[in-house]
Amino acid sequence: EFALDQDLGVVDQVATVAQLEHIAGLLPEEWLAAAAQGSPVRCAEAIQGQLDLGADGVILHGSTPSELAPIVEAYRRRRRTSGVTNGPDRPR
Repeated sequence: EFALDQDLGVVDQVATVAQLEHIAGLLPEEWLAAAAQGSPVRCAEAIQGQLDLGADGVILHGSTPSELAPIVEAYRRRRRTSGVTNGPDRPR
């Protein structure tokens, strides 16, 4: 049985690794398909994929600035080498 005290706070801040792994197993794969996860290059590809589908921007959350820094840099490198000249030009 899995239970968290609702008064403790947000689950990703209070759950144990085992509890988070259990929760992750409950989510259907299609819910996570568009998520930017994995290596910084893979995350940059996922961000670009969302923009290619017509998103005006992509919000990166659930990570600290230091965790996001390599992803932002991978996205910058991708933009520089792809020759993209239109569309969203973020991050700067």
